Amino acid sequence: MEPKKPFDFQKWKIFLFAGALLLLFTVGLLFFLRPATSESEKRELTKFPTPTGETLAFGEFFEGVSTWYADTFPGREALVSGSLAMKSLRGIQDEVIIRPSDPTPTPNPDGETTDSEDTTPIERLGGVYLKGKTAYEIYGESREQSAEYAALISKAAAQLSGKATVYDLIVPLSSNVNLSAAEQASIGCSDADAAIDRMFSAMQGVKTVEVLDLLKSHKNEYLYFRTDHHWTALGAYYSYTAFCKAAGISPKSLSDWQKYEFQGFLGTLYNEAGKPSVLTNNPDTVEAWVPNGTNDIYITDKNGERSRYRSGVVRVDTDKFYAAAGSKYNCFIMGDNPLSEIHNETLHDGSSIIVVKESFGNAFVPFLVDHYEYVYVVDYRYFTPTTGKTLSQFVAETGAKNVLFINNLTATSSPSRIGELERLLK
Repeated sequence: MEPKKPFDFQKWKIFLFAGALLLLFTVGLLFFLRPATSESEKRELTKFPTPTGETLAFGEFFEGVSTWYADTFPGREALVSGSLAMKSLRGIQDEVIIRPSDPTPTPNPDGETTDSEDTTPIERLGGVYLKGKTAYEIYGESREQSAEYAALISKAAAQLSGKATVYDLIVPLSSNVNLSAAEQASIGCSDADAAIDRMFSAMQGVKTVEVLDLLKSHKNEYLYFRTDHHWTALGAYYSYTAFCKAAGISPKSLSDWQKYEFQGFLGTLYNEAGKPSVLTNNPDTVEAWVPNGTNDIYITDKNGERSRYRSGVVRVDTDKFYAAAGSKYNCFIMGDNPLSEIHNETLHDGSSIIVVKESFGNAFVPFLVDHYEYVYVVDYRYFTPTTGKTLSQFVAETGAKNVLFINNLTATSSPSRIGELERLLK
């Protein structure tokens, strides 16, 4: 009788590992389980690419499939958050940066120090940097993309010359405003001041709206969320006053509008950092000021359907309508839609403006309503695919005399955003 072979643990480990990979691969191919949008990132996820002769020949189709597979994997957000949470529980941090001490740091309204010599350490959780009770993302400039951005805004001004005045407002990130230059450099953040100066200097025929220094002068105020990458309505308000100066109109005071607050907001950076307890226990409050002329809005959704919404410029029932903790920023103009139209019937002067924006523009738009009879909001990520129109065509259709581009600083160096702007300006 042959001796009984010992149990081969190594062999079974290989089988189990291979089986787990096969199971994950199979789950990943189940289209009906794949999400179409990301709640934590507030964006549409990559769509399965359409094969063409050109994309097949040059390999772009297969690269697109790879991106789609990774971006829409079932349970992707839970897996990422779980991984970061496990690291946090084990005390694993990617990086900790300590600033030099200062005996007299300046407190902000939350009791945290914001002076350039603040001693609060900055720790890295995934792609997010955490300082005290506040999460930050960093700005990484692409000189090539930012030059292309400036060229595209100049192209818009040339296309609309004699038809509409073109403005451009670049929104800095919270790290560019709230962290010192030394702190920004220590975490690899590009120089926002220099980048904005370069882009504005390169623009031709454009009225630029500079807001970085203005926001820095109010840095101890609640200009940006602690748990989300967006600015607050207060940050948008100060920038609105800068736009008014550039446009030659008188800004209104915040006291002219009724204020609403929606508590318990936990945004994109909270999720990307793995939901650390320091943010869980210190959620944001979304502040919003309702325009007087009208609070109604017409929305053209991504299916091309146009609907009217009462009290949609600022949803005063946000706590009910957007009950989820991660959705409360949608109180502004009902989130991101291809086209939004606001008609202020208290004005009869034909005044109009088109705001070309990504999500940072949402908190800005309500402040414009009392100045224009018509406010059109174009989200350039979705507008042309939904309507089939370019910006020039839409200006001709509406007769709008003002066009304001609002983009956050990261968008100016994003190949995706640059490509979407190019599509809008063909």
